[in-house]
Amino acid sequence: MDTLEAFDAAARLGSFSAAAEALHLTPGAVSRQMAALEGDLGVALFALGARGVALTPAGRRLHAAAAEALALVLGATRELRRRDGGIAGAGVVRVSVTPSFGARWLLPRLPRFQAAHPRIAVVPVAETRLVDLAREGFDVAVRYTAGPAPAGVEMRPWLREELVPVAAPALLEGRPRTVEGLAALPFLHDTSDAFWRHWLSAAGRPELLPASGTVFNDFNLAVGAAVSGLGLLLGRSALIAEELRDGRLVEAVPLRVPSPRAYHLARPSGAHPAPAAGAFWAWLAGQGQPEA
Repeated sequence: MDTLEAFDAAARLGSFSAAAEALHLTPGAVSRQMAALEGDLGVALFALGARGVALTPAGRRLHAAAAEALALVLGATRELRRRDGGIAGAGVVRVSVTPSFGARWLLPRLPRFQAAHPRIAVVPVAETRLVDLAREGFDVAVRYTAGPAPAGVEMRPWLREELVPVAAPALLEGRPRTVEGLAALPFLHDTSDAFWRHWLSAAGRPELLPASGTVFNDFNLAVGAAVSGLGLLLGRSALIAEELRDGRLVEAVPLRVPSPRAYHLARPSGAHPAPAAGAFWAWLAGQGQPEA
């Protein structure tokens, strides 16, 4: 199945590199898969072209069959997942979320949905990569983005949040709670310094961004570092409400700036959602209020 999926992607996109990007593989891995497939079949499936690769007559024949087979398998898989009776008579909803959003926003609220819909089993799948919703069998996804919806995806703005610098109380003792006073503290970055640039520009002091800082590939790690007193974090209001309520983090400067991104609800477009997926989508839509 992995080889056929790689073959289908390369055939559709006309490029091993584009197929690798779509499947989150390296171009070398796709190239080796295609070489192995051609060796196994004893025929050439691709011919090199000026802009990538093109299917040979044998490749076109195989792709017609492979694309149809993959569509049948994926369609049957989605139908089985959605059909009542999957888990103790429940409808099953597969949800794609980032680890930080899943742990900090979704899981604490999920019991409310389960209480209202005890026959629906919600299966959150946490990924940092951008998954293909239809191809990978997801019913619903939460995306944190400022961009348009990808092809084949229905997406709607949902939950907006604010950015605010936060730190452990001990780290701020004796320090002025001003924008200028932040510059002496170590900065913590969530994947990049883009949000810090946005906040400091809104505060009128873009030059205060330090040349270095600790970068984390997951917001959960960045929050843990801030709680431990390792530095100043640009908090996202939807994800740090608990730490602010219990005092593990405090606002270093009382200036909240709207995030340039927003959470969006997403689902595969074109297909009528199953009742379980529709119920979960509607419930999420009703939860879309900014956190204090």
